[in-house]
Amino acid sequence: MKYFELEALPYPDHTLEPIISRETLTFLYTQVYSHAISSLNELVEECPDLRFGHIDCLLGGLSHVPQEIRQDIQRYGGAYKNVTLFLHTLTSPNTSTINGPIKDAINRSFGSFETFQQQFTKEAHAHVGNGWTWLVINPDNTLSITSTKEQNNPIMDMQTAILGINMWDYMYSSSNRQNYIDTFFTIVNWKIVNHIYEETLKSPNRFGHE
Repeated sequence: MKYFELEALPYPDHTLEPIISRETLTFLYTQVYSHAISSLNELVEECPDLRFGHIDCLLGGLSHVPQEIRQDIQRYGGAYKNVTLFLHTLTSPNTSTINGPIKDAINRSFGSFETFQQQFTKEAHAHVGNGWTWLVINPDNTLSITSTKEQNNPIMDMQTAILGINMWDYMYSSSNRQNYIDTFFTIVNWKIVNHIYEETLKSPNRFGHE
């Protein structure tokens, strides 16, 4: 039984070019994402108590996951959650502008959208090794920028990611790391990010912790 589904890409595989090539996107989707979902389903199938848990409950409540599979749930569950957000918050280059409540929230937290972009880009450039750089909502509903290693997700630290840049080396192995980071904001779908932001604020129990 499949508890977590491999959804179709929300756009054609060439949509993000030239920032993210068709080949890179295909690898991310067919290898990384697909493998994470199949591995996660296998783990959940072996543990009946986890079969109907939301991914946020699994990652936010890892202490309740049996120790023998905890690390794998963190790895594959994190990959599933991380890549899902990543894929759904991107669009074709230079087709989305920031508006609405997310713009106001960024201005409140960072002073201006330009300052936020600079700080986010600087954080991504400083990231060492595989992982992610995120825009997150804190428990007090302010925004901040953080990074995680490997497939860790901010929900483990009581933060909700609403935008992230994938800093695994396969994302830029055939291109240029600096250019990938510097042009990332040209493919962000701010309409989707704004929707995630608004929906997150409506959820009183959004961290998956008991």
